[in-house]
Amino acid sequence: MFETPASTQGYGPVVAVFWVYVLLALGVTLGLRQFGLPDEATLYVFLGVGLVLLKPFVPLFKRYSP
Repeated sequence: MFETPASTQGYGPVVAVFWVYVLLALGVTLGLRQFGLPDEATLYVFLGVGLVLLKPFVPLFKRYSP
């Protein structure tokens, strides 16, 4: 009867920003592994890079969320 919007309508830009965030954190971590980061520290470095990247990405998440 009435057309209802999809539950994910409007979240496309947020999902795109999230994937850029994840891929950037992963890329920095893998880049550091190429420069001699020990295998045991990879997870901790990935989490640390993710925390550091939250500072510039939180405003983007807020801007693009519907």
